[in-house]
Amino acid sequence: MTDYKRIELLVKVAKLYYENDFSQEMIAKKLGLSRPYISKLLNEAKENGIVRFQVIDPLSTETPLEQKLRERFRLEKVRIVPMSEGPASLSRLGLEAARFLDSILQDNDIIGLSWGATIHACSQALLQRNDLHNIIAVQLCGGISNLNKSIYATEIGNNFSVSIGSISYTLPLPAVMDSKRMKDIVQKDHNIAKILQYGYDSNIALITTGAFGQKSALVHAGYISHDEMKLLADRGAVGDICSHLIDIHGNICDPELDERTIAVPLEEIKKKKYRICVAQGLSKVDSMLGALNGGIANILITSEETADLILRQDDYMNP
Repeated sequence: MTDYKRIELLVKVAKLYYENDFSQEMIAKKLGLSRPYISKLLNEAKENGIVRFQVIDPLSTETPLEQKLRERFRLEKVRIVPMSEGPASLSRLGLEAARFLDSILQDNDIIGLSWGATIHACSQALLQRNDLHNIIAVQLCGGISNLNKSIYATEIGNNFSVSIGSISYTLPLPAVMDSKRMKDIVQKDHNIAKILQYGYDSNIALITTGAFGQKSALVHAGYISHDEMKLLADRGAVGDICSHLIDIHGNICDPELDERTIAVPLEEIKKKKYRICVAQGLSKVDSMLGALNGGIANILITSEETADLILRQDDYMNP
């Protein structure tokens, strides 16, 4: 067979296989050749550069808006979901977070989790993995009681167990205790201490931010009265992360309240290798800014609209 005839054959086989989705058996029958010979021709096409592969990692590409956010807040990674409205927006945000998490997960990882609808959406979108070993998923903060809507703490842990085979732990405690003394007593329980230690040891934190004001879960649950809310607002409170109330700079807003909070401390969360903040919405812009300004998050996953609002608010505060 002359060289050009050989090249024609290689191109024909490659196009049938890679462009027309023919199986090797189908190509063999079509061309009157053996299946092993078709396999040999496909390998030859790759060796001669007729067929080339390029792996495109969507997580490594970056839009101008993502780059601007990353550089301004010195982040490791920013992923922005295109604009959309309603429940679909939260689902897309959860899927983006799940994809990023899938790209970094390794054996023996400990994943620290906050709770709420956003993290629940992430857990629902997790990719099925059967290759990971010794993964632990642990709640970083106590749950909220007295709310009309679920915070999904148990469901989040269950979803991680089902999807990636993790051992999952939840903190069966309120977010805030009546006193620091009561908190200290509860945390000495060996089962609670074990769960909290996993939170301290976690190398990945998957967190969201909570709004402040009438929409605050801490207010709804009765941990903060409406009068206290006004006082905290005067002190600069903008929202919470894992039940830690913060200001726009990411600092703890009320030390006394924080001393009664059941959660891994913010200073410990800042030590995690991956600190993934997943959040969106106008009501959360200031609390997200607090997370970014305070170095609490080093990876941001948000919507296009929210990303734009964050930059505008930062421009307004730092003209």
